[in-house]
Amino acid sequence: RPGGPSEGSAAKAKKSRASRSSRAGLLFSVSRVDRQLRRGHFAERFGARAPVYLAAVLQCVTHRTVDMAGRISKKSKQQRISPAHLQAAMQKSSVLKQLLQGGVPRRRGRAVPQSQRVASASKKAATKSKRR
Repeated sequence: RPGGPSEGSAAKAKKSRASRSSRAGLLFSVSRVDRQLRRGHFAERFGARAPVYLAAVLQCVTHRTVDMAGRISKKSKQQRISPAHLQAAMQKSSVLKQLLQGGVPRRRGRAVPQSQRVASASKKAATKSKRR
């Protein structure tokens, strides 16, 4: 019979042949990160996008580190990136250094949370109406 349960699952199987990494446009394996999250028992449940986001963050951190280490190795006129170059790259970047020490890197600047923006805007409107 058309539209039965077997037909829908067959269509899904054909549709999702691409890996989650390729669908997200990542080089790091989303499935491997997902498996490690499950094995680690970090939480009872987590969303489907959590391993994708974590894989993207890991890829970004790795890219920045290796890129900086590559520049350092070029400056020292060497062809290969050594562990010393990686260490120097970590020490040069304040964000990576803080990340390795266990702290959460914070953004600099005046980032005001959305709830405070709304509250401050209503206060301004209230003061304008009082002046009139």
